[in-house]
Amino acid sequence: MYELKLTKFVVGPLRTNVYLIELQEPRIILIDAGPGSFEKVIYYIDRYGQRLTYILLTHAHFDHISDAQFIREVTGAKIVMHSRDLELIELAESTSRIFGVRWKTMDIDLVLTSEEDIKIGELAIKPLHTPGHTPGSVCYYSREMKWIFTGDTLFHKAIGRTDLPGGSITKMYSSLRKILSLPKDVKVYPGHGPASTIGYEMRYNPYIKSMKLS
Repeated sequence: MYELKLTKFVVGPLRTNVYLIELQEPRIILIDAGPGSFEKVIYYIDRYGQRLTYILLTHAHFDHISDAQFIREVTGAKIVMHSRDLELIELAESTSRIFGVRWKTMDIDLVLTSEEDIKIGELAIKPLHTPGHTPGSVCYYSREMKWIFTGDTLFHKAIGRTDLPGGSITKMYSSLRKILSLPKDVKVYPGHGPASTIGYEMRYNPYIKSMKLS
């Protein structure tokens, strides 16, 4: 198993989790880029001599993407987002203004339309399309590390909202079934709040228990 380093930052007015995966090579991957992540990511890169190569976005809400283009322009990292969430970017821009968050329209380098693995150095990451919170929500899964980054789809003892534009409770049910089919010891890293595991959520998440998904 690879020995990779994972660092979490909590940023922005909605206390969004963003994650840095440090590969064995001198390169890192960023999961989400909420407001305030620019300063933390650039400082980390400068301090540890790393090279940011990918910015993997779980969905297109402003609190997960507002700093993506700023980071891209400094680092040259590729922004990745699912095609079904492109329609929400304009809404994210207007919402960022409401919260007083700076914004710059993104240049998306890789538009996801399938669940084909993304190979980054020695690591393969599978983008699982998990609509429900948004039409193009994606969870990023590493089989080798048994990590899954669930954005706003699955939280510790909670699930993502489905009452926002593009949300669907029916699709959320299907997405949760997909996530819960993974091994129980897979570590869950959500877009907000503490980490968990698939097994813990199957046993203790009241929303999942009430949906009888376990």
